[in-house]
Amino acid sequence: MAASSITILDTIYWAKRFIFLRNLASGNNNEPALTNANTILQTIVGAPFAWRWNRAVIGFVAVQGQQDYTIFNWQQTTAIGIGYVLVDTNGFSQQVTTAGVTGATIPTPFNITPGQNTTDGSVIWTNMGAIGVGNTSTIYNFDWIETASVQAYDANTCLPTWKEISVKMNLALDSAQSRPHDVSAQYEDANGNITFRLMPAPDKAYPVVLSIQQKPTTITSLNQTWGPIPDEYSRLYNWGFLALSYLYADDARFTAANQKFIASLLSTSQGLTQSERNIWLNNWQAITGVPIENASRTQQGFQGRSNL
Repeated sequence: MAASSITILDTIYWAKRFIFLRNLASGNNNEPALTNANTILQTIVGAPFAWRWNRAVIGFVAVQGQQDYTIFNWQQTTAIGIGYVLVDTNGFSQQVTTAGVTGATIPTPFNITPGQNTTDGSVIWTNMGAIGVGNTSTIYNFDWIETASVQAYDANTCLPTWKEISVKMNLALDSAQSRPHDVSAQYEDANGNITFRLMPAPDKAYPVVLSIQQKPTTITSLNQTWGPIPDEYSRLYNWGFLALSYLYADDARFTAANQKFIASLLSTSQGLTQSERNIWLNNWQAITGVPIENASRTQQGFQGRSNL
């Protein structure tokens, strides 16, 4: 993720200059500052917004007849079962073939020879082969799948070829076997490990790569930064934080600050359809409880990629 050094406290100091130094972090819970910060962070990083600095690449090598794959966010001394997978730092898919409890530190490196094993505490990982792409992440914080691809051999050229597969919300069990054409994030356990399901079940080993957007870590301290948002985007969360500070103080200046936040966010983001923009605007209006004024001007701000 990109570097972030601006803290929530820095934004509070900035915002207080506009609100006559009112206290924004009262009591031991530091409210409403923490709620404001989490609302803005989750809004900027959440769907439908997709950011290159919030993207991770994860994946696995599919096994014949197996539909579900739990990608393990490696943790020390954690019990895991057969079938869990991860991508190591060298881009190889490692799958648990002997269940057990992970060790005190992650293996460095995992065995890089396909078919060979790595011992991790009492867990045995088996190298299932290379994913075939760079910049893969061993640890991830899943929010939603942007794109997904499967690699198969082209019948004409006999060369490996990547094919995009469709992202679904949910998939049924399917006994048929072929090259997968759909994928879904099917389950999430209490430890942030996601089980992905393919349809149909693969008829052979296929590398599968998922490009995902990551969800932010909950802000619990005023000394935390606005990560993963880079400092260069500080205008987004500064205006959003100030707007909510005005709103909770019943300050009439909320409208102007809110418009600046909306226009800045929509003009900076890329790839949104008109429908996605309209749905997000309606959702944001529902969160604030205040109608969004000058909607046409906001759309112009998006089209002009304004930097308010």
